[in-house]
Amino acid sequence: MNNNIKYRLEFSKTDRMIFIGHLDLLKFLQRTMKRAKLPIGYSWGYNPHQLITFAIPLPLGMSSVGEIVDIQLTQRMDRDEIKNRLNENLPEGISVLQVIELEFRTASCAAAVAYADYCITLYKKYDNFDEIINKVLEKKEIYIERTVKKKTKTVDIRPLIRSICVDNTGDVTEFNCNIATGSQGNLKPEVLLEYIYSLMGESPDMVRIDILRGTLYTEEEGVLLPLCPEEEFM
Repeated sequence: MNNNIKYRLEFSKTDRMIFIGHLDLLKFLQRTMKRAKLPIGYSWGYNPHQLITFAIPLPLGMSSVGEIVDIQLTQRMDRDEIKNRLNENLPEGISVLQVIELEFRTASCAAAVAYADYCITLYKKYDNFDEIINKVLEKKEIYIERTVKKKTKTVDIRPLIRSICVDNTGDVTEFNCNIATGSQGNLKPEVLLEYIYSLMGESPDMVRIDILRGTLYTEEEGVLLPLCPEEEFM
């Protein structure tokens, strides 16, 4: 019988740590668990591993203030103690923001994640950007070609776009979007950017574009709920 206690951690990944890949981040977190002396649970079998599950990998070079990871501990601990122990052993650029305890039967974050918020900054002023985004949102279908495993297919990405909100008041163009992110449907923000730029007759200059991932959500009966809310899932 598994008597482990399940916790969900929300953490940020910014600054120089955005250049740490997902597999390296996993190994890094495994070592941090040991340094923090947390009673992390292990799987059974000939090759036991720490019970750590990420919601969805963060692309290399992208920052985030809403990454989610589930862990299992062999004993119950105070949530603030877990947070403090980890942060004391984490480098600048990675910080645990909050910890919640889950009911053990709660679906893993990897299975539950459905949408994500992104804040995208274009370091160029586009005065007609609102009009471009309105054209995107007015479309009922948006077909693009995607190549996966050397096979090219045409897909409709419009159902994967939940909302886009533009802030065009400063010296740069910034917009927030909520798009499908998970195993049931996934739209990379870079793909959305390529389509938006195609409407403007340009190609995106990724060197002059910042992408920040925010809150990750699950979906229940059409309603989005943060994977790591401020209150416990109890």
